[in-house]
Amino acid sequence: MRLIEQLQRLYCLPEQTGYVLSPGAVADGTRHRLSATDLEAGPAGEASVALDLTSPDGRVRALVIEFARSAHWPQAAALCQGLSDDLELPTPAVAVGGPAGYQLWLSLAEPLPLAMARDFLQALRQKYLADVPAATLRLYPGEGNACPRLPPAALDNGGWTAFIDPTMGAMFADETWLPMAPNADKQADMLATLGSIKTGDFQRALAQLQAAVPAADHPPIAAPAASASAAKAGLQLGGDFSDPKDFLLALMNDAAAPAAARVEAAKALLPYFHAPKA
Repeated sequence: MRLIEQLQRLYCLPEQTGYVLSPGAVADGTRHRLSATDLEAGPAGEASVALDLTSPDGRVRALVIEFARSAHWPQAAALCQGLSDDLELPTPAVAVGGPAGYQLWLSLAEPLPLAMARDFLQALRQKYLADVPAATLRLYPGEGNACPRLPPAALDNGGWTAFIDPTMGAMFADETWLPMAPNADKQADMLATLGSIKTGDFQRALAQLQAAVPAADHPPIAAPAASASAAKAGLQLGGDFSDPKDFLLALMNDAAAPAAARVEAAKALLPYFHAPKA
């Protein structure tokens, strides 16, 4: 099925695991490897497929931002625009998710470390979604083990989740689902137009987002390191760094490093990845 091929191209890990559930069921128990046949259960209306976005070695290929209220479509649309215009990244897929409201699905060209993915989601939230209450927003992968439901799939209210044209998002303000099963070929055509975020672009965008965080949001740095070697020793980064830019990238993406040090590294890297706009 073309739709399954597109879902695997954009969002699935090499050995994707997750759950195959009846509509409305809670994901619990042991996750198992999902085959193409398992993924087909969603579009067929036979089950709901929940994807485990993190591989056993702690890497991620897809990011999902879920809005529980349809009233937050303006913020979801603004985030889509920001990803494209501000960060110069591929447009995410937009889905109506039934009771979940809206979902934004971001695809990564290659699996990246979980900590980096979470940093990116939190930075997006701080920049574009600060006015969305935490109780109505869910980021995947998050701190827990929750798995997002993959569209399209049947809902227990008789409706369907589905990917939609982003320009039609406001039309679902009253009911964030389709009344009938979407056409699988049209869903595939929609996904076929989408690209994945390349690793270099992801790192550049993350540096740009973290550099934009106000300094007041972070504790001050006591004193700058005398050299990359000294900083490496204090921060316990792995690897040998003869190139300062390589060291700064490692520091920026090190979840164990102090937040203030990571922000300063992102600021220093920004000119290498994002030229000033005229």
